Amino acid sequence: MTTIKHAGWLGLAALVVLIPLHQVQAEMRVWTSTDGKTVEAEFVSVMGDKLVLKTEKGKTVKIPVAQMSPEDLEFIDLAKAPVFNITFTKQSGQRFVETGPYIENQDATIFDYVFGVKMKQTSARPYPHELQVEYFAIGAERKTYGDKFILLDRGSSSFTPSRANQLSHEFKGKKVEVMEYLYDDDYRGRKYNGYLVTVTDKRGIIIAHSETSKWLFENLENLKKLPVGAYFDKTCTRTHPTRPKSTRY
Repeated sequence: MTTIKHAGWLGLAALVVLIPLHQVQAEMRVWTSTDGKTVEAEFVSVMGDKLVLKTEKGKTVKIPVAQMSPEDLEFIDLAKAPVFNITFTKQSGQRFVETGPYIENQDATIFDYVFGVKMKQTSARPYPHELQVEYFAIGAERKTYGDKFILLDRGSSSFTPSRANQLSHEFKGKKVEVMEYLYDDDYRGRKYNGYLVTVTDKRGIIIAHSETSKWLFENLENLKKLPVGAYFDKTCTRTHPTRPKSTRY
């Protein structure tokens, strides 16, 4: 008979990362003022109440921000993305499963994880646009000879920084069970390994990201294709779990 022993919650584990200001790649576009005048130039910056542009010939043009069209004002807002403190949260509890006297392996340990994200805008400039926040919780094989990773959980949420929400946002996923056990003097099962968090604006551009390993973000498009529970390698390509090596004869 299987018996479950509870060992309680282990608390909140968080990693805080300060995300630098994102700047979009310079691109030539047509800017229109409220009086109908146009200029083709690339966005440089906003200095006080002036919009600074650079023409194809390298000439600097300064135009009062108040004279720009609504479309241009939105472009300026999106081009100057806010700065965030991003915290990936990992709440965990631990249980033990007794396997019985007739099975030659150690009691299994089950970790109950709840993953999530906390974020707060630290820059002062208002950003009245919706953002999509997504996290990927990564696990790994609990084997001395296994080198595969597992997508333990994936969650997303959207919010718009405002005074009403104090420029902050928090969300969590559902409970995820991760089990490990000792068999033939070898640890098997799964363990928590890391995370990736992305923040995407209304244009579909990632303006901020935080991760425990660079290769996770570098292979984000492959990671997005994986279902929760899938095994994968360092290119985020789906693969089979490592086969256990038999030590019995």
